[in-house]
Amino acid sequence: MNNPIFTFTGARPPLVCSLSDKTELDTICTMRNAIFDGADGFLIHLERMDPALWTCDAMKRIFTYAEDKPILTLHYRGNTLTDEDRAKIQLDAVDAGAGCVDVMGDMFGACEGELTFDPAAMEQQARYIDEIHSRGAQVMMTSHLYKFEQKEQILARVLEMERRGADIVKIAMAVANEEELLASIEETTLMRKTLHVPFLHIAIGQWGKVHRVMAPTLGSCMVLCVQRYTPAGHKDKPLLRATRAIYDNLDWHRFRD
Repeated sequence: MNNPIFTFTGARPPLVCSLSDKTELDTICTMRNAIFDGADGFLIHLERMDPALWTCDAMKRIFTYAEDKPILTLHYRGNTLTDEDRAKIQLDAVDAGAGCVDVMGDMFGACEGELTFDPAAMEQQARYIDEIHSRGAQVMMTSHLYKFEQKEQILARVLEMERRGADIVKIAMAVANEEELLASIEETTLMRKTLHVPFLHIAIGQWGKVHRVMAPTLGSCMVLCVQRYTPAGHKDKPLLRATRAIYDNLDWHRFRD
């Protein structure tokens, strides 16, 4: 396959529009509006779409509106599907044109912190990652933390996800105050210096909102934005057009005397 994949060779990290629309038409309209707002790629929450759209043919119809921009799909828990069901839908998404698939760190072995060490689950993850790669797509391995963790714990976590074959490592961590925000900024720079693959570092919540825009200037590989705020979408992700205005006016070159 030749699905568009995410690349991180430019000075400016890509602005990726996150979609949580339910219907096919709403999703297509958001994608088209996002392209005019400057989206470089798309993240699609399949679990928030009408289940009738979880077919290869339906996703292929929708994905054609990305205009050759890369698509990252994810299918988080929250319904009655098993992880095996979600894996099948994600593979269909790759066949439909997705260039990257989000694989939870606790896929096939749900646990707090979303990073399982159950041997059977890890073996199943390895087979799943190999299958995604064999179809020409990338893997983003994700761990959501709903608490703050110190840098030693965070680095151990992201290095383990890198070891499992992730092309992109994603860590989302809650920050509750200014001190934790400053520590999360330090963690972003440490990931840049330590990891050998691109990473996405996100701070969750109001104290972390500024980190979503700041982290890519320190090494995080992309900015997750929304085209507009909706009842179903994330409210702490920055607006695409606002982020584009900021990034278009940043000097991405280091100062030279």
